[in-house]
Amino acid sequence: MRVLFAVSPGLDHLYPLAGLAWAARVAGHEVVFATSGPSTRAAAHAGFTVRDVSPDADFSHIFPRVGTRAERAVAMRERGLAIAETGETPDIILQKFAQVSELMADGLMALARSWQPDLIVYSRLQGAALVAARALEVPAVEHGFSFLREGSMPRRFLPFLTPLFERLGVPAELPSITSVHFAPEPMMHGEGEGLTMRSVPFHGGGGVPDWLAEPKPRPRVCVTLGTTVPHVAGVGSLRGVLAAAGTVDAEFVLALGDDPDLDELGPLAENIRVVGWTPLSPLLATCDGIIHHGGAGTTLASAHAGVPQLTLPHGADNWINARMVERCGIGLNRDPDQVDAEVLDLLIHDGALRKSARAFVEQLTAVPGPDLVIGRLAELAGARR
Repeated sequence: MRVLFAVSPGLDHLYPLAGLAWAARVAGHEVVFATSGPSTRAAAHAGFTVRDVSPDADFSHIFPRVGTRAERAVAMRERGLAIAETGETPDIILQKFAQVSELMADGLMALARSWQPDLIVYSRLQGAALVAARALEVPAVEHGFSFLREGSMPRRFLPFLTPLFERLGVPAELPSITSVHFAPEPMMHGEGEGLTMRSVPFHGGGGVPDWLAEPKPRPRVCVTLGTTVPHVAGVGSLRGVLAAAGTVDAEFVLALGDDPDLDELGPLAENIRVVGWTPLSPLLATCDGIIHHGGAGTTLASAHAGVPQLTLPHGADNWINARMVERCGIGLNRDPDQVDAEVLDLLIHDGALRKSARAFVEQLTAVPGPDLVIGRLAELAGARR
């Protein structure tokens, strides 16, 4: 079976698909990634054959950084709260990703027509994959990257993609679509049918630094805001959190990427270790807690590690994820200005919270893995043939 993985430019769109793609390769299937931007290098670094289908495209004009950091932080928060209220992706996001799909469509279609895949797996919001699947009359598999089920997503997306279908001479109709949810039922929110698959947390490969391979002298807490929040709104929301951390007997590992602007944070206490990009999974294996923005990938990786979480929602689906963390008993949900030494002590030392986070790992590992799901998808492709 030939499987084309069509992924929007963005690591948070690429990394959730890695487990299924690895499983396909192990099962003997051929796999090619069609993507663009930073996802191209990341897919190759993960060991996959990849084609940059829009090497000259400029995606920055679709997602411009407008206004000050404070203004962007407010806008991000308002959009996130709206998603939490409606439980669905806003039309403005569908519109923007239709523009992304337009930039990627010609290259993706050329690759698909040349390579003739039996199945197209696509990251949610990659509309060009729907056009290609309809043109080639092959099944499409929507791979989720959040805890939000949206059975109506393809139907809502179609009107925004119709001009693209028409430009490429493809009937503006959805192909056969199967959804894959990357978390067990208790973690999911919203309506929609699909296959449930155990996630394989992945945030890129890399070397483990010396300090991470040594015994830790005291409790350790990871602090991260993912990749989008620092880029759009900065890291100033952590100032009060880190001030409180300076009064707690623990090491706080500030993992904000390779080039964050730390001036917003002011002076940092001696128990705060600032690191560049660090592989999250080996870091979590040494941690007694994690403080993060509520991104789906970070939330799921932390849940797999059995590490208590403190979520500080900033935007997108963060509030849905943060409420789920509390509902499942694997962490706490606070606004950044609600975090003090007492909250941090609860995160690190509360025995009931730690026990609950560790017990939840059993629910995650009980879900069928990508090795089983790829067999189901092969059956879809076989039925088509």
